[in-house]
Amino acid sequence: MKVSKIKLIQKYLARERLYDDAMDGERGPRTDEAVRQALIKHSADFPEGWPSWPAKRQSIGYLQWVCRDKDIDAGGIDGFWGPQTDSAVDMLVVLNLNGALPPSFVDIVPIVANPQDFPIEREAALNDYYGKPCKGRIVRVPCPWELRLDWDLDKTIQTISIHEKLSDSLARVLEQVFETYGAQGIRKFGLDRFGGGFNGRKKRGSRSVWSTHSWGCAIDWFPSQNRLKWRSDQASLAKPELEAWWEIWEKEGWLSLGRSENRDWMHVQAAKR
Repeated sequence: MKVSKIKLIQKYLARERLYDDAMDGERGPRTDEAVRQALIKHSADFPEGWPSWPAKRQSIGYLQWVCRDKDIDAGGIDGFWGPQTDSAVDMLVVLNLNGALPPSFVDIVPIVANPQDFPIEREAALNDYYGKPCKGRIVRVPCPWELRLDWDLDKTIQTISIHEKLSDSLARVLEQVFETYGAQGIRKFGLDRFGGGFNGRKKRGSRSVWSTHSWGCAIDWFPSQNRLKWRSDQASLAKPELEAWWEIWEKEGWLSLGRSENRDWMHVQAAKR
């Protein structure tokens, strides 16, 4: 088991007053004995024969029990680490860090608006609106807060490169975000972790299809914690506290791939689907 998962076990054992040793992420005799005591304490929830399980299986069984206790579906308590347990423990980590579970994707209802008449994400439509990829006029829009490059936090910038047709819309979004969250909230939620604006490149995994970044109509935010394939139960920008962040973008007509497709939560674009 990973050190982080053993630390999680130790933390919940400590909350039950069954473990008072170091949170060192090592499954030593003290941790194993505390897990055994926890299973005895909650034995009614465990299948017959659990006392014969090896110590590692008992530890996994305890994590499954904690998930169930927190209303996270880990499947049956069997002490085996499968895909459902893996997903449930990831949600338990989020609960432990944030004090709340992320919203289910089915409960997310994006605002459907297009006051700026942004184009559909089709090459012909994008060309008509923005010009051909890498050929449109790109401008720099000042950001009310300092942006840190997510891949190099020692480097900061003050502007975002975007197509000139989006400069006013982006400026309005940024001002509203700053008014809503303030400097402290922006730092807290990683809204200062910049992933890039205009970038003349093809879509990931494609040699022929241009990325919307190539028209200067897309921006990435906090990519290290909102990876391409992460769902709402993993992405930091899917937190309930950031609903206002997305609604500010959506009211201007921008599209969140996270809120519409439950993937690529870093990405927002001025192109509809």
